[in-house]
Amino acid sequence: MKIFQSSLSYYTFELIHEFAPEIKVNLLRSFGLDDNQTFKILKDYPQHIDKVILDSGVWSKNQNPGKVTHTVYDYGAFLKEHGDKFYCYFNYDEDFNEAEKDNFASKNWDNQKILEDMGLNPVPVLHSLGDDELSRIIDQREKYPLIAIGSNAIGMKNFRNAVKQLYDAGVRVHAFRIGSADVLQGLHAWSSDCSSHAQWTKGGRCVFFDNATKKDQAVSFRPFNKQGKKNDDYYHLHKDIDRFRWFVEEFIGFEFDDLIKNSSFRTFSNSMYFWWLEKYVTSVNLDLQSPDGPIVFEQDGEDAQTFVPIWDFPDSLWEMDRDW
Repeated sequence: MKIFQSSLSYYTFELIHEFAPEIKVNLLRSFGLDDNQTFKILKDYPQHIDKVILDSGVWSKNQNPGKVTHTVYDYGAFLKEHGDKFYCYFNYDEDFNEAEKDNFASKNWDNQKILEDMGLNPVPVLHSLGDDELSRIIDQREKYPLIAIGSNAIGMKNFRNAVKQLYDAGVRVHAFRIGSADVLQGLHAWSSDCSSHAQWTKGGRCVFFDNATKKDQAVSFRPFNKQGKKNDDYYHLHKDIDRFRWFVEEFIGFEFDDLIKNSSFRTFSNSMYFWWLEKYVTSVNLDLQSPDGPIVFEQDGEDAQTFVPIWDFPDSLWEMDRDW
């Protein structure tokens, strides 16, 4: 399982370089959203990037149509010049609700063809998971060995079954905007992406793993919420604060006080959590005891070997040599 982190800033990479120089994260960047910073990150910190993928930026266009005005042709021109910098890039799937779709064509597949006619190879993005759409992909799996499922489709009742159906057919799936530990466990997707590291920071929180529930848990650095009520997850009162402090100071390697003083360190801590979560989910999925057996992709074994059970603090980890 790959978790591609979106919205990682240049400064976060500076912190990775200083405090965790051994690691590589998977990165998602979006077309039209500070392309210069994208190039600067790729130029200055390739040693901290495993794979980098490119989103078309249409989610931002959908949210701010008056401000974001690029077109499929702008995207295609950008890819003609810079496409080789990315492991893969996604289709210009601007019709989120499939409003311009009928039995014969759709706006998104039209854009797919426009880009392909330009000599490009975008990854198709599905926004509906009907049998016809899945069959279309499975029938063309040699042409499309990797596809993506849009964020509006991940809430559909058949989402997990659709991902499993594609997995069984040999099609790798990228799931947009999923970063929750409990959702990713047992999901037959090759990869996902999320900006949760930034969203947790925006809420004044860091994220950590709760081994009892196998879910993410929050650590707040604000004693009160916007309504003036106490935050039950405030760090002074948090039941797992010692474990989280160990994660920050010993596993990552910076002072806990930095989290209190500087929100950028919270983003950094959250980024390191999702780097860890990627390896944890891989390990869990490789060890599934379900009737269908484990979920296996190439290179998963390497990720599983570098997984560290951070909840074992302090007994098995306190003396650990931090050689990843």
